[in-house]
Amino acid sequence: MRSPIGISDFKELIQGNYLFADKSLFVKDVIEDGAKVILIPRPRRFGKTLNLSMLYYFLGQNHYKEESEKEKENLFENLKIAEDIEFCQKHQGQYPIIFITFKDINASSYDRAYHEIVELIRRLYEEHRYLLEGDALSENEKAIFNKLLNEEADESKIKGALVQLCLYMVKKHNKLPIILIDEYDTPIQEGYLREYYPKIVELMRGIFGQALKDNQNLAKAVITGISRISQESLFSGLNNLAVYTLLREKFGQYFGFTEEEVGRLLTESKQPVSMVSITEWYNGYQAGKYTLYNPWSIINCLDNHGALQPYWVNTSSNELINKLLSNAKPLIKQQFEKLLQGDTIERPLSENLVFQDLENSEDALWNLLFYTGYLKVLSLEFSGRRFMARIAIPNKEVSLVYDKIVEQWFDKAISLDSYDKFVQSLADGSMDKFKEYLSSYIMQTGSYFDFNKNSAEQIFHVFILGLVVGLRDAYIVYSNQESGLGRLDAVFIPKKGQKNGILLEFKTSVTVELLLPKAQEALEQIKDKQYAEIFKGHNVTSITAIGLAFCGKQMELVHETINLSSG
Repeated sequence: MRSPIGISDFKELIQGNYLFADKSLFVKDVIEDGAKVILIPRPRRFGKTLNLSMLYYFLGQNHYKEESEKEKENLFENLKIAEDIEFCQKHQGQYPIIFITFKDINASSYDRAYHEIVELIRRLYEEHRYLLEGDALSENEKAIFNKLLNEEADESKIKGALVQLCLYMVKKHNKLPIILIDEYDTPIQEGYLREYYPKIVELMRGIFGQALKDNQNLAKAVITGISRISQESLFSGLNNLAVYTLLREKFGQYFGFTEEEVGRLLTESKQPVSMVSITEWYNGYQAGKYTLYNPWSIINCLDNHGALQPYWVNTSSNELINKLLSNAKPLIKQQFEKLLQGDTIERPLSENLVFQDLENSEDALWNLLFYTGYLKVLSLEFSGRRFMARIAIPNKEVSLVYDKIVEQWFDKAISLDSYDKFVQSLADGSMDKFKEYLSSYIMQTGSYFDFNKNSAEQIFHVFILGLVVGLRDAYIVYSNQESGLGRLDAVFIPKKGQKNGILLEFKTSVTVELLLPKAQEALEQIKDKQYAEIFKGHNVTSITAIGLAFCGKQMELVHETINLSSG
């Protein structure tokens, strides 16, 4: 069987004999859900479009004009849903369907985005041109239809395009239609990035509000996207909306591959890759009792003869994530140090995302990273008026995203070649070179990290993040870690005993003249507070202890090799 790389059309997937995880019971769960409007946010490439396409082919009554009933049934005849004969007889091919995807609306300006949405509406109306046949629609309704079809409609008609199409379908079929909306939030995210957020939100609020709120000509709507835009921003007054995020178990098994499905795909593909390796690279997501793997990465790995490498992370520029993390406050960078070290942190999570809060609210940033698939939730408790979550980086592939972002920060100040030499000089104990690279780095980061006398803490954390990324494969890295009689700034414990351990302690100075004494004070603190105790049990025989002092863009460094074997 072939790997379905980039295949998001259900019919093409089934008829092309591609590798496939049977998610067909999703159809039944959707129909039997009590909510009229269902929103399911999931990370990109987690099967959202494919699942909506499956709903389209199973439920739709107006998509088989050139196919026999037998051909229609053949798409589902060997799937789990076909075992429920009564359900199939009642619902298969019984609904008019409106299927629209906003995944390609990523314009650099509002005018361009508006034009692309007008074109999207035109194509949707072209698909349903048959509604113009006969006399089901009045002449006035046909005139509105043709204006939308010919891209001559004003903005009010664009906002009402979906609700009008529902009305036309009811008149034509005498049956309430189902609306399927894919990647509803893509235009909104692009609007935020390109600084036309208020205008695009107003447009999308008009489109969705009319189609979904109090629409008597609607049977059900299913919406997918990456995040849940706050109800106040987009779905104001929509009381019939049910949201099923990764914080909830319902529908959890249908987006992403379950452990059982991954095992079956490995068996069917016969690729030389172990489940242990697959888990390390691509697992890490949880929805209630369901453990989920990144489907895009699994399929690409199997297609690439089991090669373990980044696949999902290369499908997006990660521009928004990069922007928010680079501008994050020192506390957030400190928390990221822990995450990059393989640790967990506890942060509040919400089922709403308010884009306007992203740059000002730490909570909004963690929400975005979770919903976009860059963090996983290990445990969740409702405390006070919010969820408190224990979060971590999901897997090795996602960890590489953060590595790349940090490397880009350094690349803006010094070349990546210099960055690699900078990191290696510390590992080799070449303190003269390390001091030279560090001084050069500080001098060149002024505009990017805004390094000055009042922001030393920020530069420390960016600096440590860079060392974590560069040395993590060879060292266990901790920052702000308790050891001996105090809390050290940074420690690097070699994963192989023959290497030196590394301890770093920072100080700031109000004058350049005091830099050297402050650096010496930092070094003495390492020894006086017995920070080297942290290396016990790691077969480390010596460490390089380094005291660093900063004053604006000036720095001083002193170091000493401490022999642990001699006590």
